[in-house]
Amino acid sequence: MDRNTLVGFGLIFAIIIGFAYYNQPSDQEVQALKRERDSIALVKQRNDSIDLALAKDVPKSEELKVIDSATMNSAFGGFASFVNGKEEFSAIENENLKIVFTNKGGRIYSVELKKYKRYDQSPLVLFDGSGNEFAYSFATADAKAISSKDLYFTPQVSASGKSLSMFVKLSENKFIEQRYSLNDETGLVDYKLNLVGMQQVIAPNTNYIDLNWNSRLLQQEKTHDAEEKVATVYYRYADDEPSKISETSEGKEDLKTPISWICFKQQYFNSTLIAPKYFESAVVESKKDETKTYVKKLSASITLPYNHGENESFDMQFYFGPNHYKTLSKYNIELQKIVTMGWGIFGWVNKYLVVNVFYFLNQFISSFGLIILLLTIIVKTILFPLVYKSYLSGAKMRILKPEIDEIKEKYGNDMTRIQQENMKLYRKAGVNPLGGCVPMLLQLPILFAMFQFFPSAFELRQQSFLWATDLSSYDSILDFGFSIPFYGNHVSLFTILMTISTLVYTYFNNQLTTVNDQMKWISYIMPIVFLGFFNNYAAGLTYYYFLSNLATIGQQLLIRQFVDDKALHAQMQENKKKPVTKSKFQSKLEEMAKKRGFDVDNMNGNNNGKKK
Repeated sequence: MDRNTLVGFGLIFAIIIGFAYYNQPSDQEVQALKRERDSIALVKQRNDSIDLALAKDVPKSEELKVIDSATMNSAFGGFASFVNGKEEFSAIENENLKIVFTNKGGRIYSVELKKYKRYDQSPLVLFDGSGNEFAYSFATADAKAISSKDLYFTPQVSASGKSLSMFVKLSENKFIEQRYSLNDETGLVDYKLNLVGMQQVIAPNTNYIDLNWNSRLLQQEKTHDAEEKVATVYYRYADDEPSKISETSEGKEDLKTPISWICFKQQYFNSTLIAPKYFESAVVESKKDETKTYVKKLSASITLPYNHGENESFDMQFYFGPNHYKTLSKYNIELQKIVTMGWGIFGWVNKYLVVNVFYFLNQFISSFGLIILLLTIIVKTILFPLVYKSYLSGAKMRILKPEIDEIKEKYGNDMTRIQQENMKLYRKAGVNPLGGCVPMLLQLPILFAMFQFFPSAFELRQQSFLWATDLSSYDSILDFGFSIPFYGNHVSLFTILMTISTLVYTYFNNQLTTVNDQMKWISYIMPIVFLGFFNNYAAGLTYYYFLSNLATIGQQLLIRQFVDDKALHAQMQENKKKPVTKSKFQSKLEEMAKKRGFDVDNMNGNNNGKKK
């Protein structure tokens, strides 16, 4: 074996050792794995003991009690007396919320938002019954795997009816308490887990308590698929921007750094668990429900530190309510970021223009159909200078079209030369060929911002206008009873009006531009293609686009009254006689032409310009 081989083997060995060292688990990961293995072992031990008892011959009733008692003691130890019981319910409420609790697990059983209704006008319940789980699990000093969901708690409701405590008391100085209080000042539900005298009960090697929160989201709106597309888990790392699991797919995230809150978000409502400080770590997951019984299945497994103190408390808060941007903003925890506003400039338009206009007008006007009309007028008034510039540029290009056609006929297929001659014509006539495009591009952020805003605007939910019963969903004037591919099972009148107005606008616009016949046909086909896409969208959005198209058509007809093509043509002819000042854009084109070998000086003069 030569030296090179030995060196090679040595390097490979060093890489393997280095890789193993670099990827060795941290102490926290080792402890988490140990907890998981211990929990699995304890659960298996408990299940095996129960299965063994059930596998025996069925004894007489008195003997059965003895076996059950022995089995429970084997599985739950000191908590065995809290495993058998009868499920009972308690409730606390205020003007906004009614929260029902079950003594089994001492958890919230259901939450009703009293000011809102489901799409069918039944009470709006965020979750209920077995569709929601909120349970703690830990190992005991005598090697029992305990979960709060198996225990029956004793409820104590306050005299005010706005707070409630759930107890599992091993003794007067040794108990678990879950305390819930309605906070009318913040609109939140204050929640506290108290572990008193449990330091000798919980296993000494337990440094964490696991909190498992699972929820099957109930359908609240008219369209199941629309809710499913936006429902997901949001979370926020401490002092960071909120993040989420993608709404369009199933996903699981291991959050290994401190978390401020975890939110189960639906289309217009959410349930959020807030840590006044932070949660140490968590694993969150989003799953689809293939049966369509629920919108989605969301879960969070949260790690809470446990220090074996005589009295340990974990303070948390719940938010149960609407995805209302202004309401969520007041908590100063970035929870409003779960409301989709769009990214970049689109988000700025929504946050600083659209939202504020909406809230301002809603102070004086109750009809959101009229508010959208006024919003359209405000937006189109702001954009009017851009529409005017776009129209003026299109008119100039239309006037120059005969001369542009002459250039094309003269130089045939020489596209570079045609481009150069066109730029020379534009420069002499004082026309910017991009003058019509730039104003239109500047209007796009408004259009895209509205596309993001209307489907997520809580204000439009269940607001009726004309024939639309809910501006946050599609407006149907005819249901087919069957589904047409790429269109749906209904006819949305606002979408049809939007499409017709778009075709009319396209017709007027094509009269002002110099686009070829192929592009004209495409411009007529696109609105029809989008007819199927928007048929299932929020009526508020298609209503806005319809109004926006009407306003733009009206603005163009108005501008026509003040723009004289003959006077504009005369002005352009005068411009040709003036000395020409090159723009940076024109200079760049000429530089490109020089690189291709054209005599630009001759092109700018009276000669035709030839290759050198």
